Amino acid sequence: MARRQCWGDTVAIYKKPEKRVHRGFYYLNDETVINSLSAVEAGKVDEVVAKVNSSREGGFGGGAGFQGAKIEGGKKSTSAFEEEIVRTRTRFSIFELWYQNLVTSKAIGQFRGWGQDALEDVDPGDTVELRASLTVVPLQAMFRMFLWFANLAKSPGHMFSQKGDELKTTKESERNIRMLVGDADEMEFVVIAKPVGNAGPIVAMQLADRWMIGNVGHLSGHYTVVGQVDQVLTDGDEVPTMRLIREAPPTPLEVNTLGDIVEPFIEPASAFGVSVSRDDAAIKGPGLWLTPIAIFR
Repeated sequence: MARRQCWGDTVAIYKKPEKRVHRGFYYLNDETVINSLSAVEAGKVDEVVAKVNSSREGGFGGGAGFQGAKIEGGKKSTSAFEEEIVRTRTRFSIFELWYQNLVTSKAIGQFRGWGQDALEDVDPGDTVELRASLTVVPLQAMFRMFLWFANLAKSPGHMFSQKGDELKTTKESERNIRMLVGDADEMEFVVIAKPVGNAGPIVAMQLADRWMIGNVGHLSGHYTVVGQVDQVLTDGDEVPTMRLIREAPPTPLEVNTLGDIVEPFIEPASAFGVSVSRDDAAIKGPGLWLTPIAIFR
């Protein structure tokens, strides 16, 4: 039986924190954050970068300036690992400044629950925050599983190794899939968000691997999502979850073609326990298409 403790005049099993300071980031597009904050608070951005850089052993030295903010310290070479630590610390610090700036300025839309009328006052360009459970679109989850397998198939000496025609077929499939999801350094995938509350419009967003902090395979449970509204989808609107022609806006023909491409994967996906359908080729309205900026707990 749980032991109860007294907090003031009430008896409770758990005392909630009064403020949430720690954020466990899963995704953070710090480039967008820096550009946005720099437009209104450039000095604060420079100050954070300078303080984080000067706090590490050695610093950049020589009293070098970073747009008005001085960085002191002895001039020592630093390893790539140390540089990455500095960059990571900086991106988290700048996010906090940016986020608090939005809150203070009342510049962020927040959903209190969810339902059929949730998007009534939402406009493209709004910066919004919502709590939701996240899942990768099944077809893209399967593609990522196959790319993992295809990479292993090329190396000898283990249970996934392939040779001859079998390996040739795998490589051909890999090339076709990469046309849809992008090369390794620019891979993107679509995530469906189910906001906390009642049933309502779908919420979807495209995440880029380059901004990932967590592992895609660990994406489960509820998160806080901060993003900018790209489109408010109405009945009949569609946004493709993959692109064949990235240099031009999507067309109905492209969406239909993607549906045709999906069909051959439906049966193989079931062998992996993944339920794939033609509908995975596009997100259909009513719904919300977000440009994600941060995902955290």
